[in-house]
Amino acid sequence: MIGFYDYTVILTYLGALAGLLGISLSMSSKFLGAILCMAAALACDTLDGMVARRKKNRTRQEMLFGIQIDSLCDLISFGLCPSVLFYMLGMNSLFDKLLLGAYCLCCVIRLGYFNVLATEAELGTKGDFHGLPVVCLDVMVPAVYLLFRLTGDCLWILRAAAAVFGFLYILDFPVKKPVLWKFAAMGVVVLVPMVILFIWFRV
Repeated sequence: MIGFYDYTVILTYLGALAGLLGISLSMSSKFLGAILCMAAALACDTLDGMVARRKKNRTRQEMLFGIQIDSLCDLISFGLCPSVLFYMLGMNSLFDKLLLGAYCLCCVIRLGYFNVLATEAELGTKGDFHGLPVVCLDVMVPAVYLLFRLTGDCLWILRAAAAVFGFLYILDFPVKKPVLWKFAAMGVVVLVPMVILFIWFRV
């Protein structure tokens, strides 16, 4: 079979499956479950690079494959999954569809450009990121969804999130790579609204 199936790509594949499950749950109006799937995909994406780098004898093909497959899976989990969630929450007018399409296109551009830079940098990303990483909307989705509910399902909350994050994905500005405390802060940003949603809304 073509492709690679060792432990270095397992988390990447699991992240893609979590994103696909999140899409399915959104289409069944199980929104909190979909957000949980996005959190799982975020965890997989955070850890997969660390796991892959532990294998010291990776071949050039394995490294190139890892770069490409990571971005393809990210498009599912961090591009399509939140877009379907927002669509099912009410962003289904023509304007909203165009906005969500633009958001997904920004994800495609950001991920494609990231792959070019990663390949040029001797099969590894070095220095700062260019533009906001596409995981960032998923980090904020629990808070965005909570605010959406607290404002009486105001669609402009979702529209603003899609527009702002999509634009920041393709805006060329340096973003420092996260260190351990930033990962911890990211976890807090995800978990605190999730706990509130579970206790309060139970939806």
